[in-house]
Amino acid sequence: MIALRQALSAGLLLVALAACDQQDHRHTQNQRYYFLQALEQVDSGGRRLQAPGLDQGELSAALAQLDEGLGLAFRVERDFLDELDLRLGKNFERYFIQGVENYRLGIEAGDREQQIEGLRLLRKWAEFWNAEKAAIEARLNTG
Repeated sequence: MIALRQALSAGLLLVALAACDQQDHRHTQNQRYYFLQALEQVDSGGRRLQAPGLDQGELSAALAQLDEGLGLAFRVERDFLDELDLRLGKNFERYFIQGVENYRLGIEAGDREQQIEGLRLLRKWAEFWNAEKAAIEARLNTG
């Protein structure tokens, strides 16, 4: 009877560990998705904003895309980013998120200085990201 209990306990422990592993994998996949989609949505929205002669509908769609990217960026956890690169979380918050916020709010308010500040921060993000992108993406693809 004791052997049966021990076997059942061991089996339940294995099932619990497997469930935790699946949850961790899903969490990592979600974080990966939020991060990469935030970058993609902001980049795409920013490119749309650069098109000459935007009408109100196109401007609204581009701003909505920035908002979507920013919403995804807020879902990315700093710990996840720091596991990929110790500087990534800080730079993502300081340059990417703050840059998008400033740029977006500057457009909405018609505040040219705030837009320029946002672009300055996004340029700093781009400098970091372009230098580290390949290494970080390699870690993302092995995780």
